Amino acid sequence: MADQPQQQQPEPEPEMGAQPQQQWEGAVEARLPSTPAAAAWPHLAAFCSLHRYNPGIDVCERVAGDDGVPGCVRYVASRPPPPPPRAKDGGDDDDDDQQPAAAAAGVETWAREELLERDDARRRLVYAVVGSNLGFGRYVATMTLVDDDGEDVDVNAPAPAAAAAAGCKLVWAFECEPVKGWTRDGLLAYLDAAGKGMAERIEAAAAAAVTDIAVEDDAAAARS
Repeated sequence: MADQPQQQQPEPEPEMGAQPQQQWEGAVEARLPSTPAAAAWPHLAAFCSLHRYNPGIDVCERVAGDDGVPGCVRYVASRPPPPPPRAKDGGDDDDDDQQPAAAAAGVETWAREELLERDDARRRLVYAVVGSNLGFGRYVATMTLVDDDGEDVDVNAPAPAAAAAAGCKLVWAFECEPVKGWTRDGLLAYLDAAGKGMAERIEAAAAAAVTDIAVEDDAAAARS
């Protein structure tokens, strides 16, 4: 007797009331009041130089691809801070809930991050964490520089002066799976502090670049 054709089994129906896996989303902003987006962008776009601008990062090295080109992977690491003094009564420190388990244990924290997109026209970077000891699963972040809307700029000033007076803001958005060892509010607080620290350092670097250009121009004029 010929074999009977096997019938394809129907896919099981999803259970009623099943909830999709929870996702975290959020964004923080930091202003650069004296630096237009065009002047800040070369610093933010230096994907493998994060340690120069993020105060919480001690090491940033390229481990794959070309710096600034999608597909590039950077290794970032932070050395553990000295342990905080314990309360005399032996009570738990609530701050332990706002940092990854590795940091709480006093070991170096690290992550590998892949550049997914670099958009020079929109001044935007998109990257993903592809490995870490920080408790991350899926994590995708977008960093964008946005020029101020001009409300603080004197519209009667000459165009160069108005452009120089206009600043920008750094918008750091993310979406991810819940991160082991963190709360969502703790992650937002960390990014908020890091974003403000980056804004300050980028402003300082941009101002130094302008000063260097002025010195070179003066030297060239003196030689002519």
